[in-house]
Amino acid sequence: MTQNSNPTIVLIPGLGNTRTLWSQQAGALGEAADVIVADIVGCDSVGQMADAVLEQSPSAPLSLVGFSLGGYVALDILKRRDISVARLALISASPYADNEAAVTQRQRLIDKARENYRGLLVDMGKLVVFPRGPHTESTRTCLVEMGEELGVDEFCRQQVVAMKRDDCCDMLATISVPTRILCGRNDLVTPVDGHERLLNGIAGATLEMVSRTGHLLPLERPDAVNRFLLDWLTLPASNQV
Repeated sequence: MTQNSNPTIVLIPGLGNTRTLWSQQAGALGEAADVIVADIVGCDSVGQMADAVLEQSPSAPLSLVGFSLGGYVALDILKRRDISVARLALISASPYADNEAAVTQRQRLIDKARENYRGLLVDMGKLVVFPRGPHTESTRTCLVEMGEELGVDEFCRQQVVAMKRDDCCDMLATISVPTRILCGRNDLVTPVDGHERLLNGIAGATLEMVSRTGHLLPLERPDAVNRFLLDWLTLPASNQV
């Protein structure tokens, strides 16, 4: 623990995200916890991303929040026996590896990004954000801005990381830390069934679903995510190592 006994929360972004993804959560959690927004830019594998997160984090027991690809990073950290984890939250997540069709789709995204990156980002916003939510337009704008900040090379790098990630289903039963899962009912990127697989695989986990919401929950429904995380922080801490 830190000197003021606040828990240490590590917010791990997903593919194509900057720290802006977590801007409203970092503010809402700041009084209840020491908040670290991880940077996973420049990494060539999920394992390297996990290494980067740990290099940015203290040795205190960590409360890990993984969004989308960041969920795989959080699970990779949990595999490491020398790391103390207090609790786990997975948002818009999945335990599955890419199948052949998903790999092919990612390669198409890479090709399109090289041709017209901004146009691809705009199109992605139309797909991954629920079209009739309270923050639809601002979320779509933010997705484009985050993508442009990262740049096309980093976007393509992260797509390759995602297509090469390991399946995590077999390790779910080894997780003993308090775990909460949150998803949008209309998420087309990480659909509900993947969240249900996480729920069924992790002992004691719970799942909450937010209606009329797509993939980018922290931006589409910031108040719901803030409530979810503040409640999650009240769970008794584990010291899984």
